[in-house]
Amino acid sequence: MKKRVLSLLLTLALLTGLLSTGVFAAQDRQYGDVPIYFGDVYIDYMANEILKEIDLEGKDDVERIRAVYDWIVLNCERYGTGDTLYFDIDKVEKEAEDFYEYMVDALEDGDITLRIDVAGDMTSYDPESGMYFLSCDSNEYVAWAAAQMMLYRIGECHNFAALLLVLLGHLGYDCRMIEGDFINNDGSTYMHKWNMVLLEDGYVWLDVRMDHANYERTGKLSYTYFLVEDTAQWEKKHKWDHAYSQAMMENAQLLVDTYGLLLELPEKVENKILWSNCSAWAEEYLVQSVDMGIYPDVFLQADMAKNVTRAEFASVAVMFYEALTGKEAAYDAAQGNPFGDVSDRQTDVLTAAQLGIVKGTGGDKFDPNGSLTREQAVTMLGRVVELAQFGEVGDGSALRLGDRELTFPDQTAIGAWAANYVNYFVSHKVVDGTGDGTFAPTVPMTREQAMKVAVAALAE
Repeated sequence: MKKRVLSLLLTLALLTGLLSTGVFAAQDRQYGDVPIYFGDVYIDYMANEILKEIDLEGKDDVERIRAVYDWIVLNCERYGTGDTLYFDIDKVEKEAEDFYEYMVDALEDGDITLRIDVAGDMTSYDPESGMYFLSCDSNEYVAWAAAQMMLYRIGECHNFAALLLVLLGHLGYDCRMIEGDFINNDGSTYMHKWNMVLLEDGYVWLDVRMDHANYERTGKLSYTYFLVEDTAQWEKKHKWDHAYSQAMMENAQLLVDTYGLLLELPEKVENKILWSNCSAWAEEYLVQSVDMGIYPDVFLQADMAKNVTRAEFASVAVMFYEALTGKEAAYDAAQGNPFGDVSDRQTDVLTAAQLGIVKGTGGDKFDPNGSLTREQAVTMLGRVVELAQFGEVGDGSALRLGDRELTFPDQTAIGAWAANYVNYFVSHKVVDGTGDGTFAPTVPMTREQAMKVAVAALAE
């Protein structure tokens, strides 16, 4: 695992390669001075609102972190019915647009930066369930876990840790979530999650959930697990794979330098919220996809030059359907989840399946993290066009063809199930061949290529 973590951190090294150009010469702000946002308008808006309830005036680093820590302990619960909603959803939705504009302006002015997600591509596979799981420190996982705590203030250890992570980020501190086991006094263990936060001298440990448990038991605020510097002491009650945490500790200064670099890159700042990297040719299509309303949340801060997964493209297909038909695609949980390797939280995959846009790969599997091929992507979008035109999914044979003929030398390699859809989009000049003139049906499609096809199809 450590090799994997360090390879991800090489991305930071590439960015900080610009250090030699003197890019920081005019930078007088220090780490901890500038809020670290997620780039998720709802999460960031609610975090800002919560911080308004906490007295942070005149406090130093430790006191500020303690104030947030105390607020979580005093205002959040592990057990309860979850009947109370602490945010008006309609109000959040209404104010989101204005808050988005604030975030764009703040990024451009260097008043905020965005959280560097070095764990976003790290997934684990459970052979027993056949499911893939996101890294608990990925932005996607943290946003999901924090939102539950923000809205209901009831949750488990991952919700406590996620909320602490987001709030400390808004105070300017890089905070990470670690997964492992908590060790009971009798030596037994159970799965648990906690945090590490980067201060001036390096990362230190926090476990707000366990100090919350102490508060529940005694009625007094406890700081047994607050800003612990000694890892050996921490290991007495926590057990985990040290690869990720150790890599973060070893590269702490690199991370700080990279946050500083991001503050010096205000150009095209709006897109910094949406994607972290794309090819030069792709940017115009990505911007168009945003304008068309088909850029999905799963691509938030994503490297668009990487291969698109089957689950990610399901999100693209659902948004394509909504844009093409003007109808909202709502997932009906009552119909159940047909896939054993898809989480109930992956509602876009389940929605696409209910609409008939996506199929499984055999048995009860969908392979959500598998790469999507060119013919599979075209087929998904073709099924959306069928739904829009005929109200049902067929085999693509009823779609009206355009003027261009299918003349690829490898067209016989296109699967029979995909041929009509490929023919349709090629004939309307939505899809082209590859650089060597072939269609390459089984070659994986990148995220930016997928968005280009979706944009061209919607413009057709």
